[in-house]
Amino acid sequence: MERRRTKRLNAEEIARRTEIAGALWLETVGSTNDWAKDWIRAADASSATPFWVGAERQTAGRGRGEHRWAAWDGAATFSLIARWRDFRLTRRESAELSLRVADAVASTAREFAPNAEVWVKPPNDVYAAERKLAGILIESPNAEFVVVGVGVNVGNRSTEAPPELWERVVSLAELVGDDGEKAAAGAFDVDAVREAFAIRVVRRMLRRDVEER
Repeated sequence: MERRRTKRLNAEEIARRTEIAGALWLETVGSTNDWAKDWIRAADASSATPFWVGAERQTAGRGRGEHRWAAWDGAATFSLIARWRDFRLTRRESAELSLRVADAVASTAREFAPNAEVWVKPPNDVYAAERKLAGILIESPNAEFVVVGVGVNVGNRSTEAPPELWERVVSLAELVGDDGEKAAAGAFDVDAVREAFAIRVVRRMLRRDVEER
């Protein structure tokens, strides 16, 4: 089967719909979290947050501890750069932020795959069908800023993963029963799902949806 080509996500639309200061979509980056920490090092008092950065592919994605995050074509990988006050939290409430982000990712996954059993494996990995669907890495390089990194398997199916991951990961495309031919016909638009997923997760992290009620 010919692999489906992906396109650039609309960063301006992501920024507008999440009501954040700005967004940037990169073709290739080592790690969106590392890019975000470089952004923070260059920031000054006038630097507006939250700021979102996503990438088509990461060459050095990271998880917690020494774990690496493997992402291949069709994944949604992004980081949100924020000040703690953007979440209405302090650095001492990092555990609450971790739970909030995990819940945001899991809740969004349930919307796209309503028939799947999606759950959070503490502290903040998201699983479905007993396989890993998404990973989260939260880093706070100083007392003012925090970086929330999210990696979600959207169109990158487990059969396209490195062999050692075949039985350990799952994608949204697989959870909704997409078989690749449907994707080619437009039944599962990987880019549309990646963009919508990112928007919904960021809104939930920042409690935008709560404010609308």
